[in-house]
Amino acid sequence: MKTLMREVLAAKTLAAMIFAGFMCAYVVAGYLYSLVFPRAAFNFTIPFIFVLEGVVLSVVVAALWRLLISDDAPIKWRFSARLIIFALLLMAALVACVLVFFPFPTYWAKLWWIVIGCVTAGIGALAIIGEIYSRVTGKRYTEILKKYQAGL
Repeated sequence: MKTLMREVLAAKTLAAMIFAGFMCAYVVAGYLYSLVFPRAAFNFTIPFIFVLEGVVLSVVVAALWRLLISDDAPIKWRFSARLIIFALLLMAALVACVLVFFPFPTYWAKLWWIVIGCVTAGIGALAIIGEIYSRVTGKRYTEILKKYQAGL
């Protein structure tokens, strides 16, 4: 039970951070969008359907991250394979959100898709940086281990 609670707490924390990022990015992007297009006056409100979509995407991204990308992920494949699977599943989740939430009439829908795209690109960039970091540190530790073994 403790393990389950620890995993759920970590995933919930990550989902909350991603959701907060979605909402902050939406407001900032709305302000910038209204500056670029003066006729589009942004009133700093977020439609409920966007909040719902943000919650769903945050939970999906957090679950995928915990299953595939995190250091203690239960799937122990090569990181690059996990990264490719993560990206494909993330794209599938975005397509599902488009299909489910597209029929709802909302203003600022283009802005929301810009925000989701930016956050998704950010998550992908973090995953790629993690891949580069793990390769660099892995090589460094392998060299140290070889020196140590040669000294024995």
